[in-house]
Amino acid sequence: MTLCVGAMGLLAACGSVDEDKEPVGSSGAGGSDGLDARQACMNYCNAVNANGCEDAESDCEDFCDEAMEDAGALCEDKAAVLFTCALPYASTCPRDVPPSCEEQMAALSTCMETHGCAGGELCSGGGGEDGDTCSCEATCLGKRHEMRCETPAGGTTTCVCLVDSVEVGTCEEPLPDLCGVKKGCCQEFFNLP
Repeated sequence: MTLCVGAMGLLAACGSVDEDKEPVGSSGAGGSDGLDARQACMNYCNAVNANGCEDAESDCEDFCDEAMEDAGALCEDKAAVLFTCALPYASTCPRDVPPSCEEQMAALSTCMETHGCAGGELCSGGGGEDGDTCSCEATCLGKRHEMRCETPAGGTTTCVCLVDSVEVGTCEEPLPDLCGVKKGCCQEFFNLP
């Protein structure tokens, strides 16, 4: 299940479909009906998988853990509303947010821009016998957060942490594979939700 929708891509992209077509028996929009965000995500993911969508997610637990982390605690209620709205469309394997759920996606995007990291994280890296490098950046709480890490061959990973291109600190990572603005050592300086 490829993540591709709007600000964070909470909904899955599956096979092609006429996205303007309403599913039979659906009003399209709706609330979360008291479901928590994780359960709403699981319902949607399981429905996409049950419908045999082209890029179905093999592990809905992992998919929803990632979706909830991306949404952030302060925006989970908006994610629940979006997943609930999109659930009737799971049988059509939508590529994008169904038209009748665009308002819910906009509300989630606005929430994430205000309280979390919108648009996902862009990371690059590589390495070899001579060492590894990694850099990640994301726009969180309205500011660009970056971490740039280097691991000399056999050495400790050292990271430079920047907010809006201004260095706010440096740190060391015990493991070179923890590259990410929210999960790496720069989080101690960023303090992102």
